[in-house]
Amino acid sequence: MNDNVTASPQRSLKRIVGKFFQFLARKLPFIPGKLRALLQSLHGVHFSDWGTTFLGEDVFFDDIYPESIKIGKNVRITAGVRILTHYFDTKYQPTLERPFRFYRGEVQIGDYVFIGVNAVIAKPVTIGNGAVIGANSVVTHDIPPNAIAVGTPAHVIGMRPKFKEN
Repeated sequence: MNDNVTASPQRSLKRIVGKFFQFLARKLPFIPGKLRALLQSLHGVHFSDWGTTFLGEDVFFDDIYPESIKIGKNVRITAGVRILTHYFDTKYQPTLERPFRFYRGEVQIGDYVFIGVNAVIAKPVTIGNGAVIGANSVVTHDIPPNAIAVGTPAHVIGMRPKFKEN
């Protein structure tokens, strides 16, 4: 796919419909978190099982490439979280015709992940199964399974115990 080409009319219509679903999921305070996940799946976000996912109020998923976001089972994403699949390229040599360049990639969130209030997940990253992302953290690189990551940029400060085998 050539990212320099203007979006096709079909993509534009899909984006408008997706924005509608995103608006409903983000701004209606009385709907349950599971319904928010269903609305975001209609927006284009891929959930392994939206019925086991909780989304708090005002969770924003990239509205340019929502299909590049993959979320596992039993994930908790709290209020105000932002997940972006495109990112500003700071190494790009600007020209008058094109002063900025963005690149895109997938955001993959594993199973049993908890993401705290107002966290930002940007760039192509993978968050491993069982990880915890602290409130107000900015994730710009991969987080290993069962890691506890906090800060701006997020860094691992500890590990959670592994899941008990039944």
